[in-house]
Amino acid sequence: MQNLKQRVLNIKSDDLMFSFIVLTFFLLPTGTAPPLISIGMAFLVWLISGKVFTIKSVIQQSWFFPVIPFLILPWIGLLYSQNLDLGVDYALKTKYWLAVFVTAGLSLDEKRVCLLLKWFWAGLFIGAFLALIQFAGLMAPINRLYLGFGTAHTLVVMYLLIGILMASFFFKRAESWKSRAILLLLIFAFIFHVAVLRGRAGYLFFIIISPVVANNLMYKFSLKIKVMVSLILVCSLLLSPVVRKVATYTFNNLKMEKETILKGKDAIEFPRFFIFSESIKVIIAHPLIGIGPGSIRETTKSKGMQVATHGHNNFLYMGTSFGVFGIAACFWLFWKMFTLSWQSRDTALGYFIFSTGMVLFLGGMLDTQILNTGTLLFLSLTYGMLNHLKT
Repeated sequence: MQNLKQRVLNIKSDDLMFSFIVLTFFLLPTGTAPPLISIGMAFLVWLISGKVFTIKSVIQQSWFFPVIPFLILPWIGLLYSQNLDLGVDYALKTKYWLAVFVTAGLSLDEKRVCLLLKWFWAGLFIGAFLALIQFAGLMAPINRLYLGFGTAHTLVVMYLLIGILMASFFFKRAESWKSRAILLLLIFAFIFHVAVLRGRAGYLFFIIISPVVANNLMYKFSLKIKVMVSLILVCSLLLSPVVRKVATYTFNNLKMEKETILKGKDAIEFPRFFIFSESIKVIIAHPLIGIGPGSIRETTKSKGMQVATHGHNNFLYMGTSFGVFGIAACFWLFWKMFTLSWQSRDTALGYFIFSTGMVLFLGGMLDTQILNTGTLLFLSLTYGMLNHLKT
């Protein structure tokens, strides 16, 4: 009788924790505070229910080892950081990696993964719908949230791209035209939202993943058809007047920046050129252990440019902060994520982990996704799901 009671309690706590995880994914596109409250509740259930004791088995898994550097390097780096205020702020972000233990200790099967994705799509679709009515002038943009038109949040773009990849995955496996029609609606709704966010990086990354999406949509057809559909997807993005305006602005300013840089001056309109350059210089000068988290701010103060707080690139941030150890840790994490999920790419869970790794790896080329709260939380939640892959 006692064993039965314990099983019932475990089931209820697991269901409650899963509900909060689903709610977290649903709320991620809305901003920072709502998903943090939800994951906080999931973490609380994880502690109270006793699932905290699954940590021992999790840390013994080989897939978990790449997480360890992300937990300890930021704190070691404080010993030689030149900006402790910013360094401590970055070190405190290690708390988001605790989400790995929550999803690793959760009961997770394909049915639950599908349910989680449906709620994730729902959150994205609400944002896309708001973007549509705001773009049409029927509603003012919501400045305090990420939802809708008029923003340039790289975080939301990352979520949208993952949503597009997963919708194309299920399209390939849909058994009815009704399901395929709904999935196509989601895909084009998310593409529309990407097209009005005014984020140059989002446009570039969508172009990169478009062949993967086309391959899933046209899985029964020839390579020529897949290439054609990939071009159609890209053209659908370019139909947006927002995209064309941003592209024209970018190309015109790139010409000006080229002339500025050739004259020996720093970039003005695109400070990332300056940030990347300074980050590389720091890595070359301090290749072994870097200069500590937050220290790049001190090295750019006297350059007469906008002060950089991080490298706006996962690998440059890890390299400037922790040297070769940081760069190796970043490659190790994504390599483990890619290799394990690729083996299970025919399952919804495996493809979800692989898609997340691919998008955040690409996104990390132009922004420090492992510092942004939303994408770091997304990464850690998804990375913990590696514990449920059958490899």
